[in-house]
Amino acid sequence: MKKFALIGESISHSLSPALFRAAYKGGDYEYSLIEATTLEAALDIFNKEGYSGANVTSPFKERVPLFCTPGDSIVKRLGASNVILKKNDSLLCYNTDYYGVKNPVASRVSDSPDAIIAGAGGAAKAAILALKDLNYNVFIINRTDEKAESLAQKFDVQWAPHTEVSQLLKRCGLIVYTIDHMLPGMESLSLRNQIIFEANYRSPLFNKRECKSYISGKEWLIHQAIPSFCLFTQSEPNRESMFNLADNC
Repeated sequence: MKKFALIGESISHSLSPALFRAAYKGGDYEYSLIEATTLEAALDIFNKEGYSGANVTSPFKERVPLFCTPGDSIVKRLGASNVILKKNDSLLCYNTDYYGVKNPVASRVSDSPDAIIAGAGGAAKAAILALKDLNYNVFIINRTDEKAESLAQKFDVQWAPHTEVSQLLKRCGLIVYTIDHMLPGMESLSLRNQIIFEANYRSPLFNKRECKSYISGKEWLIHQAIPSFCLFTQSEPNRESMFNLADNC
């Protein structure tokens, strides 16, 4: 039986194990959680207990490439990974967060070619690349302006102080929100003309807000999970079962 897992901190309520079981009902696989305070500790468990692959969540995505060989060009472009695959005695890493953003956004139509990405971590990097490949003009905002500016320079996009978000909303039809807290001032702004795509599906900030359209973080979760599960098993997951599970959680 091949063993797979999710690596991260505070992940006891993650949907990933249930999604995997739904994807391969009756399959000869096991999927569990490796909860640790450091990536090194998690990888030690991964290796000692004979895991074949793992999804990786915050806060470890940006450190994964330090321990693994990039298995795709996206990891090289982003410097962040959310998938680890053991092949022989080597650890390869991949980034499927890119598809978690790109596929749901591509199925929606925004009135504007301009988009805001809130956050400056590994998930934000994947969102930047995905939106650029979809021909959006990207603006980064973050509570720490220095991080927003640094990330914008690295990926050749624009940034703005979070205090100017009200002005950005006048031109941006899409907001990809990758952080789990409300930026100061946003709670009082009207979002009726925006599509909101929020990564956090466990305790969403915007799902009850009035907006043009809302994309749940569950879509991000599923669309990144599908290619990662394919990497693990070399077989297609049951997509319908995965979406049904997410819809009922």
